[in-house]
Amino acid sequence: MARRKNKKSKRRLAFFGTFSLFVIGYFIFNLFYYSYRIMVLEKTKSDLENELTVLKKNEETLSSDIQKLKDPEYIAKFARENYMYSRDGEYIIKIEDDENVVNDSSSSFDYKYLIYGSSACLALVIIYIVKKKNSD
Repeated sequence: MARRKNKKSKRRLAFFGTFSLFVIGYFIFNLFYYSYRIMVLEKTKSDLENELTVLKKNEETLSSDIQKLKDPEYIAKFARENYMYSRDGEYIIKIEDDENVVNDSSSSFDYKYLIYGSSACLALVIIYIVKKKNSD
């Protein structure tokens, strides 16, 4: 009889032990899953808040531009500066900025060719030194 009780208690312990491990694993999984989701949502929230501040600044600048465009003198000045309109009796002389030309040429310089060239020169010097030692 004691043996039979012992078998039943072991079977019960195995069943409830397995079940409790499953439940504990489920809760741990949910803990990590929802912690990760909260972290992702907080990052999304901060990104959206940053985007909102940028959009509000853009709204302010656009509102000020709308107010400026209601002024006829500003519209005339804007058209003369950007679209080369002139008043009666005025001549338009277009002068290009030399700064743009200089900046474009300096930004197109590629440093990888400098590295390749210096590596090739170094290789030639090493080959020359090795040949000179072999010939002695």
